[in-house]
Amino acid sequence: MAMELLYRIAPAVDVQTAETQGYFESADLAAEGFIHCSFLHQVMGVSRRHYAGQQGLVLFCIDPAAVDCEIRVENTSGGTQKYPHIYGRVPWEAVTQVYRDTYDGAGLFALPLALRTGG
Repeated sequence: MAMELLYRIAPAVDVQTAETQGYFESADLAAEGFIHCSFLHQVMGVSRRHYAGQQGLVLFCIDPAAVDCEIRVENTSGGTQKYPHIYGRVPWEAVTQVYRDTYDGAGLFALPLALRTGG
């Protein structure tokens, strides 16, 4: 069975770097050995817990079938949910969409309209 799309919130500057160098890597990969990702239903909870008040964030989608390293769906923090973790750099070709419209009128991170309406 194919894994659903993965999502990553990141500063716009990190996404610009990834677009230029051809792959995405992050501080969590260097520190923990994997890149934290989410499934769509987890994105808003992650944004509230880990990115509250931050500006300049974008959201991008990753096709797990196009990632050439291990992906584990696991719980590493003791909570009740399991999250996808990518154990290596994400080739930029695996990114299917970048959403830069991630803030609502009040300046809070929000799920892009296309994802809220399922389209």
